[in-house]
Amino acid sequence: MKKGFTLIELLIVMVIVGILVTVALPKYQASMERGRGLEGINNLRALSDAANARYVMDGNTYVSSNLVSGGKLLVGDLTKSVLFNTPTLQTSSSTLAVFTTARSTGDYRLYAVNRNGELEYISCSGDRQSCLNIGMEEGTFTDSYSGGNLMMTF
Repeated sequence: MKKGFTLIELLIVMVIVGILVTVALPKYQASMERGRGLEGINNLRALSDAANARYVMDGNTYVSSNLVSGGKLLVGDLTKSVLFNTPTLQTSSSTLAVFTTARSTGDYRLYAVNRNGELEYISCSGDRQSCLNIGMEEGTFTDSYSGGNLMMTF
């Protein structure tokens, strides 16, 4: 009697491995994107904390000249942009500051909405599945600066 595997047995094993890879690969990719997305979220949170500290120091008002100088964020050294573009101040008023950053692949953009000295929420616009993969959820926005239909509240 010969020892070894038959062709049928090898084919069955290959089919089982193929099914396992097909099921596991999307979950793996989603978890990898969530880890990458944390870079952008952490950058926006660092900028928001710094802007909100400036808000308190400036008499409870956002002063754009204290946040941006020569087109660059004064608190830009708090961030590390590898997979995301450098965060920018999209808009500001005396009670509202919105920072934005985009994934370098262009799949989605993140917005941090700061109101009255607090980070209100971070929202995501662009590819819906990418936004879901990084942990964004359905939400209701309170202004036109939200940037999309998925958000993370604090």
